[in-house]
Amino acid sequence: MTETTNPKKPTRLPDTASQTVRQRWLDLLDLSYSTRRVTQQEIEPGVHALVVPAVCRKETNKDSLEVEVRVASSHVPGMARGVRLSLERLGEFALTLPADYRGWMGARGKDIAAGDTQVTVFVDLAFLEAALLARLWDHGVLVEFGSPLAFFRRGALNDYVNIYEAVVTMLAEGNSLADTADRLAPKILKRLQIYANAYHQLSSIYTQAEWRIDGDNFVIKVPGSRLSLALQYWELQADHASAQRVLHDWRARIEKLLQQAASSPENEFPKSFAA
Repeated sequence: MTETTNPKKPTRLPDTASQTVRQRWLDLLDLSYSTRRVTQQEIEPGVHALVVPAVCRKETNKDSLEVEVRVASSHVPGMARGVRLSLERLGEFALTLPADYRGWMGARGKDIAAGDTQVTVFVDLAFLEAALLARLWDHGVLVEFGSPLAFFRRGALNDYVNIYEAVVTMLAEGNSLADTADRLAPKILKRLQIYANAYHQLSSIYTQAEWRIDGDNFVIKVPGSRLSLALQYWELQADHASAQRVLHDWRARIEKLLQQAASSPENEFPKSFAA
């Protein structure tokens, strides 16, 4: 995957449905296979695809094929934050997906997965950024859109998303940029709320300690001592059962810290404050 940046390239909010995106993919593959030529088409604003069908690769000499690919690529518009990736190499990301293009693209999807047909996709990440901003702004979430990681901040709390993995998932499943943002935004908000709930719960239980948030950590300090503990709240991103185990482990660690403070003669921490 390669990425280029052009800050002067304007974008608009994505509004294409996933059903339309899949149909455009199928139409592009039909055109490429029927003409037996390199073809390029906009899948939706911000996403363009270039297809080299298997028969074209077999019947065209290497130099002529390279010229066709360069000509087709030249028609892809400039992108504010362009990423280029090969559809046949999506498996290198080792993501577990409920479905991928080998299913909804049919036999041609299997050609791609086998490396017979080659597909290059150009995605402008600025469109996904704009879509996420539109969905999160009213919830008081600030976005620092980087790659591969984008960070989402509400108050002192942060969450993150691997944008490359989100794009790979989008392409594999045939989803649109708008639907991808619709999926991501609620997950981001849910995780930020989980972090906030955990901080409120633990700081309310262990009021004898000093609490603060530092980056991606809850920091607990024992007053009158050098004892402290940092808990990375991104561990709570896991499923509910795993998150509950993390909270249980955290409580055990906090209580151990407080007991250590209460048993040390060098600390001014009152023994009556121990958990």
